[in-house]
Amino acid sequence: MPITPNPSRVLSATALALGAGLVIGWFDLSATEVQGSVLLLMVAAFTIALLSRAPGWLVALATTVGLTLVQALLRRGNANLGTLIAIVPTSIAAYGGTLLSAVLRSSSTSRTDQTADDTPPAEVAWHDRAASAPALLGVALVGCAIVGAVPVYATSVARGQPFAWWLTIIWQIITFIAWAAACGSVLRVWRAARGIDAHGIAPREIGTHAAVATGVAALHAIVLPLLTRLLFIPLGPAGIVGAMRWAFAVYLPLDALTYCLIVGLGHASDVQRRTRAAATRESAVRGELAASRLASLRAQLRPHFLFNALNAAIMLVRRGDAAGSERVLTELSDLLRYVLRGAEDDAGSVENGEFVRVADEVAFVESYLAIERQRFPDRLTAVINVADDVRDALVPHLVLQPLVENAVRHGVGARLGAGTVTIRAWRERDVLMMTVEDDGPGPIAAAAQPMHGIGLSNSQARLTTLYGGAATLTLVARPAGGTEARVVLPFRS
Repeated sequence: MPITPNPSRVLSATALALGAGLVIGWFDLSATEVQGSVLLLMVAAFTIALLSRAPGWLVALATTVGLTLVQALLRRGNANLGTLIAIVPTSIAAYGGTLLSAVLRSSSTSRTDQTADDTPPAEVAWHDRAASAPALLGVALVGCAIVGAVPVYATSVARGQPFAWWLTIIWQIITFIAWAAACGSVLRVWRAARGIDAHGIAPREIGTHAAVATGVAALHAIVLPLLTRLLFIPLGPAGIVGAMRWAFAVYLPLDALTYCLIVGLGHASDVQRRTRAAATRESAVRGELAASRLASLRAQLRPHFLFNALNAAIMLVRRGDAAGSERVLTELSDLLRYVLRGAEDDAGSVENGEFVRVADEVAFVESYLAIERQRFPDRLTAVINVADDVRDALVPHLVLQPLVENAVRHGVGARLGAGTVTIRAWRERDVLMMTVEDDGPGPIAAAAQPMHGIGLSNSQARLTTLYGGAATLTLVARPAGGTEARVVLPFRS
């Protein structure tokens, strides 16, 4: 969508262009060569149009009017005819600045992050797909203009051009502006011809590129001498036809180099876009797989936990312990709220439903142990030691419950006497450590418990899905007897 220039900025640009024309006109009064004044007019018009985004015709007109006013007033009507012709190169320079300003503005706001199915159509402007390359493209065009000044100047001197420096600077400015204006069309035509999803440059395209570069150089060699003659700048003894011949010889390699740079940068931008789109697709697929797997694991964990908790309530009912049954069911209702938290997020955000604070997870485990004490009223003792600096750390939802359940069942439940379950959490640099220990039968029983239960196997699978190799879950025998389940996670708060 075109942007309407700010009226105040347009007015300021017009006044600035008029002032520049007046200054250049005063300079032209003492100049012996018209080329210097024309060059200054072009530079002023290009710069003002580039910075102000004012219409090119208005900047060119104001600049030329300023020059003409000085000529008419101070030379008393004997103004040089070149002041009227100056509107041509000044307009070219002004429109070049306006176009370059639009290209840079569009490039800075273009859509660089395309999704997997959001492939831009062929008619979208080149900068909508190469927004990461406009600065590099601008540097390349300026570099080509500077490098090309050397052979153009040398050839001008060799051909007897009386104003070689002026001619070289004017030609290179016009060349830069023309390429800046044409690079978008070059890339659009190239992409449309090869297909936006084509990979690499096919051998058959090389001949086409060579023909296009040759045609551009031929057009270049025709326009520059004609424009030079229109500005009343002498072309030397060779004449206009001779100037076209040597201009073609000079600009053929230069235009071929510039053309190859534009197409090469366009190709590199397409490769970058395809790589970014592929990475986006891969990331989206991985995210969907992770969310789906986590939802499946949690769906398996909930009924498994509820089944064990309901068994405890049923045992108390069979014993006729009404008060104990009421306490268990009350605790169970609170546990249900925690177990089912984030259920609506299973198919959506993993972050919202999958992670909880360590303090919340420990509080849940305490409530769970309160239910288990109804089954083992005189045999179960719980010791919980959580460092203050990890209470707000984030851990996977229900990461401790399967470990505590395993300790109660295979530790305390396997003993004839009383048993203790110890839960600890602390931080070691950037790592969160959590352990669940019991003082059950010892190494033989611990070693005989592989990670194949629903709770432990799901916990291990969830940690792998969430953290990859950065998290571990180990179940080992304690040297002093019993079993230790150790969880190591990256510390997140």
